[in-house]
Amino acid sequence: MAESFPKHAQIVVIGGGVIGTAVAFRLAELGSQNVVVLERGQLGCGTSWHAAGNIPLLDQIPEIVKLNRLAADLYESFEQEQPIGWQRCGRVMLARTVSRMAEFRLLVDSANSADVEACLMSPQEAQEKLPQFRTDDLVGALWSPGDGRINPTDLINAYARKARSRGVQFFEHTEVKSVVVTDNAVTGVATSHGVTGCEYVVNCAGLWSRPLGLQNKIGIPVYPVEHFYALTEPIDGITPDMPTFRDPDALIYGREEVGGLLIGCFDLNAKPVSPETLPDNFSFGLLNEDWEQFGPYLERGMHLVPALANTGIKTLINGPESFTPDGFPILDQATEVRGYFVLTGLNSAGILRSASLALALAQWLVHGDAGIDLSRFSLNRFRPEHNDEAWLRERVRHAPSGHFATPSG
Repeated sequence: MAESFPKHAQIVVIGGGVIGTAVAFRLAELGSQNVVVLERGQLGCGTSWHAAGNIPLLDQIPEIVKLNRLAADLYESFEQEQPIGWQRCGRVMLARTVSRMAEFRLLVDSANSADVEACLMSPQEAQEKLPQFRTDDLVGALWSPGDGRINPTDLINAYARKARSRGVQFFEHTEVKSVVVTDNAVTGVATSHGVTGCEYVVNCAGLWSRPLGLQNKIGIPVYPVEHFYALTEPIDGITPDMPTFRDPDALIYGREEVGGLLIGCFDLNAKPVSPETLPDNFSFGLLNEDWEQFGPYLERGMHLVPALANTGIKTLINGPESFTPDGFPILDQATEVRGYFVLTGLNSAGILRSASLALALAQWLVHGDAGIDLSRFSLNRFRPEHNDEAWLRERVRHAPSGHFATPSG
């Protein structure tokens, strides 16, 4: 290790993925002096490295639209300093039903109330944005010009670089054994390199955050499932400035990737992954390919983009993504242990939400006020039975497809 392992820190961040590095950056930005980040593997490993990197702005909650816009603006400023793969390519969302178009109208209203541009489109206008796509069976579409994409690894490196420049220490290949608690308050973190005393811990351990919380009898209902996307060979007419796309009725999404397509799904009946079954060295690892699970969604992709039927698949990515029972992230201080903060369960939106939720957490730690309403992210919204593993495994099977569900009422 290049730096000597610290005996004490004010704040210890557990996890060096996009969330942990974002928290470190935001804390340093607000002037926190004694911050340490611990990562069991290398920065960006686990889930963050294989994220698709799409940055959608729209949501039915205007306050969340504003948080998403904050992220896009931050990434644009990062790009001006040093390339991180950021581009505002816009996004086309496709509607196959009247009820989906009604949902899109709500999204447009929410966006406009948050001063974010969005509009409805006809199928013909959608095809002008996506010439290789079939649109004759659509009811309509939505256009969100402020949406973009980013390289997740470059973003993580930018967060870490900026945090280091302000004095944050990062220790990779450092396994957290336990959070040390005395009189119901955090007093340190025991690691493979020794014990570091601290006043605050931030659990940003992603798919390992629930097992870590259980060590201190803290319920953190988050659980990983298998998540798929395929990378294709090049396709004529697919260019780097192509908008990202989402076909929620088909449960698929995608974007351009090296002249081909990245096409992924938020599948029905997703397969849970027990973190305990993953090897200790599961840092940049992937799960086994499962064409039986992904195949139906690729067929839907071929319907949407006919050229896919004659295009080779370079690789099928199957990586774990963590979800909460209700689809909202967790950002809170545990009531059981003073000084134990949690930011996890990003529901496949960690790259998008890292900038805003890390800022809220940092403001809470530094100023005592997160600056936004955190009630929808609170641990208190869950009951003890929601952290039961059998219940949680069954619940999260349906969480990915919930991303694309039309609202009732």
